[in-house]
Amino acid sequence: MRRRTLLLAFFFFVPLLLTPALPAKNKPKNATSDKIQQDFSRFVDIPGAQMVGAEQCAQCHADLAKGFRRSAHSMQEVACEQCHGAGSLHVAAGGYSTESKDKIISFRDRSAEQANGVCLSCHAKSDHVRNCFSGAHQAQDMKCSDCHTIHGEAHGRGSFDFQGEGAGIPRAIESRRQQNENCLRCHQKQNAEADLPYHHPIREAKMSCSDCHDPHGGSAGNNLKLSNTNELCLTCHAEYQGPFTFQHPPVTESCLKCHSSHGSPNQDMLTVSQPALCLQCHSAHHNGASLPLVDRCTNCHNSIHGTDIPSATGGSKFIDK
Repeated sequence: MRRRTLLLAFFFFVPLLLTPALPAKNKPKNATSDKIQQDFSRFVDIPGAQMVGAEQCAQCHADLAKGFRRSAHSMQEVACEQCHGAGSLHVAAGGYSTESKDKIISFRDRSAEQANGVCLSCHAKSDHVRNCFSGAHQAQDMKCSDCHTIHGEAHGRGSFDFQGEGAGIPRAIESRRQQNENCLRCHQKQNAEADLPYHHPIREAKMSCSDCHDPHGGSAGNNLKLSNTNELCLTCHAEYQGPFTFQHPPVTESCLKCHSSHGSPNQDMLTVSQPALCLQCHSAHHNGASLPLVDRCTNCHNSIHGTDIPSATGGSKFIDK
């Protein structure tokens, strides 16, 4: 009986082992990304042109080539002609001129759609960059190069390292301070708010605008990284995150009911100074002698964001930490 079982197992499993495995379907993993990339490849195409190599470009553009070696693109082994198109017609024409501008891709003379299309021929495969199609920057016809360094040259102040070896050479990657300056060059209201006495540490470069905002756009309003404002604030200010047994309704609704997001002349970045801010809702409060309050409400109500400790009279007056 045991011998018969072994024979049956032998004749059943051996054919399975000898049968060749069926070939897997050759389906691309990122078919959508590849299709998007191909759609933008037309922006870097120059009909009839042939590649000449970066060495040929450097013969005329020596200064750009020198700085480019230290750029983020160079670190990713991106060559000149991947962005500017094949250069044979440009070389044959003797360089750039108004008459021969169609022989090479110059970002300076291209529309925002065409210039950004060149960038997206590579960067369209990045999920976060795709948000730019619906973003406010795209709607304002901004070019990627308005914010990003391409060859390694500086935008504004602070992009050069003047210390030690290689003094005066542009940094390959911009600092947090330079990122903020790029934003504040256009966003003048926020630029002024960042100079107010109480502000997020943008000027000090302890945080960047992109900590809260997605510069490429997105589904949330004002290019915010999260549509829920409170959730965004609490990623840093976790000490105010509930749930608490006794919730302060304005806090759970929106931090911006009381706080200004970029800067304020009032302590704690309040939209209105105390006690006027609190009296907008708690108008019946006074000092016990029917006189207006003259002190800060939070001197007594020190757990204004919420608390788990009830007051002596029941409920909570947000007095105990």
